[in-house]
Amino acid sequence: MPKPTRERLVPRAQRASRSRRRWLLLTALSLVAFIFVACGGDAPDNSKSPADLPSDPVTSLGADDSSGAAAADGTSQIGPASEGATLATDPLIFISPREIRQGESFVVAVDAPGAGFASVAFNGQILSLLREGSRFFTILGVDALTPPGPLPLIVSVADSVGRPVVQRESLVTVTDAQWQIEVIELDESNSDLLDPLIIAEDAAIRFPVQQVETPERHWNDIFDPPSTGVITSSYGFLRSYNQRAPEEYHSGLDFGAENGAPVLAPNAGVIAWVGQTRRRGNGVLIDHGGGVFSGHYHMSEVFAEVGQVINAGEFLGRVGATGLATGPHLHWEIVVHGVTVDPVQWIRLLNFPDPLAEFDVSQAIQGPNQLDR
Repeated sequence: MPKPTRERLVPRAQRASRSRRRWLLLTALSLVAFIFVACGGDAPDNSKSPADLPSDPVTSLGADDSSGAAAADGTSQIGPASEGATLATDPLIFISPREIRQGESFVVAVDAPGAGFASVAFNGQILSLLREGSRFFTILGVDALTPPGPLPLIVSVADSVGRPVVQRESLVTVTDAQWQIEVIELDESNSDLLDPLIIAEDAAIRFPVQQVETPERHWNDIFDPPSTGVITSSYGFLRSYNQRAPEEYHSGLDFGAENGAPVLAPNAGVIAWVGQTRRRGNGVLIDHGGGVFSGHYHMSEVFAEVGQVINAGEFLGRVGATGLATGPHLHWEIVVHGVTVDPVQWIRLLNFPDPLAEFDVSQAIQGPNQLDR
């Protein structure tokens, strides 16, 4: 039998694309109503896109991070479920864990046989969930300076043609990590790299890359550390340079190692960026799919190429001291939908945010279908 031609496949793709766009538009309208009712019309400051915030550390401590919290029953809705839109079984929606520390990641998963689409609205973003079998999922996260307290979340499910079926709300509670201050002494050449223009230049190069949403999962299970070096600085530390007041937080893990030590891919993915910035030196970004990226910086040499498919443990390059560095080390980041999160959670089996885990049915989100109001 001959393979289907591209021309024969186009109409089906167009129909799916139209259904997905229609569904995301309905979800977007729902999110706008949700924020207005829950927050009195004020958009929380942390709804800014990551590109509006400085990085590496990514977020300025001087920014106003105040955020309104919404009651679980204070949400508007987009109207009744579409006539004839049903599923054979009620979707099971899981959030794991529901309480996270500043900088941590969590899973949103939906088990919905027969459904066509699912999405989540959280912290100013509306995201389509990936699908594998009857499981829809994504991994979300908050950065190190997200204010402690409850954050509202809306999960929506549609049938195979994009008709709304279920919409449920919940809260994720963020707890205070009580970050410590790390004092770092810089020489004149490194101090020059604290210039806000240099920080903005670095962000302008990297941020557009690491905010891409690849609609499939490349990674497999828990991540591996990209270096065998000793961890010399942890995520979340508030950075004080030359005894000045902290202005930034550390957005990843630092591995101290000898100059030239190997840097290995922490998981499977596609090389999304290879380049150099004055702030971070030589670096590599890997797209692990589903909005998950890993960044590797201050390298002396990079041997990966953009577009290269890579597996866990494959050679990326060598440790160095390029960019803002007081000695040879690897700075490693995990970025989830544009938000830098604590990498430690991704290399610990008991803490890894596994979207394909088997969840306890009794832990599924309970409550009314907002589309039935």
